[in-house]
Amino acid sequence: MDPNLALLLSALAFAMAGAVLALSTYVTLWTGLLSFATVSFAATGAFTSTWFLNHTDYGPVVAVLAGTGLATVFGLAVGRLFRKLDSHWLALATVALVLITRVVVVNLGEDLTGGSAGVVVPNSLSRWHLLAILVVVCILLALLARSRFGVAAATSREDPAVAASLGVPVNRIHVVAFGLSGGLGGLGGIMLASQLNFIDPDTYFIDLSVTVIASVVLGGAYHWLGSVIGAAVFTGLPVYITQYITEGQSIINGALLLAIIIWLPGGLVDPIRWRRYRSRRLPDAVAADHAEAMSPVVKAGR
Repeated sequence: MDPNLALLLSALAFAMAGAVLALSTYVTLWTGLLSFATVSFAATGAFTSTWFLNHTDYGPVVAVLAGTGLATVFGLAVGRLFRKLDSHWLALATVALVLITRVVVVNLGEDLTGGSAGVVVPNSLSRWHLLAILVVVCILLALLARSRFGVAAATSREDPAVAASLGVPVNRIHVVAFGLSGGLGGLGGIMLASQLNFIDPDTYFIDLSVTVIASVVLGGAYHWLGSVIGAAVFTGLPVYITQYITEGQSIINGALLLAIIIWLPGGLVDPIRWRRYRSRRLPDAVAADHAEAMSPVVKAGR
């Protein structure tokens, strides 16, 4: 295979794994909660799935389901535990969770996680598998956006007090969002591990948290498609451009993120900006149509 094509396909694979991780963070932001816990969920899913692959004969499907299921349960437990926290306190609590997760992975034992030495991950997911998983996740989120959960999540994000007064169970929505974030985070962690073929306690740590958050901010936190585009830029593109730029990628990523925050605060995919743009364009379009319709009458009057 041509080396450039192989590198492009590798970049696409990492972008798809990063997209599912970014969607995990997007789900909690959907309800108005800033969480860094995606990395902890990813570690849970990846190490669980890897253990099943290395120590049982159940196969990759059971391994993925086990990792995703345990991460979902972990997410529900975290949501239940943190449901009274909000704003910066919740963000700090989830950062602490990431730190604790690394310590647990290091000390859980070599048979379970490989300890500080890490563990080899069998290559169980092809690029077509990753694409299928990403498509299914996107369809799921698109359907959720049109459901009662989607309306309740958006209402909770805009104003939790008003949402509660309208009968929206805000705390329950937050717990469900954490459970969904846990499942997606675990699935994304498994996808990432399948491409790395080796994971250790530093694979799922603060650096990955920052990358995931940056992907959501860059793409836009008000639509699931923004996380997919942001992940393509922040996780897939660096893999591909390493053949042209060997140093300074962090500076480029940081400058790009600052430019988005300053000039496009809603991200690349911002439905609110689109609606404002269309509302400004609509009166001009109506006036143009009216003038075009009246032009024959004016000419006849002459």
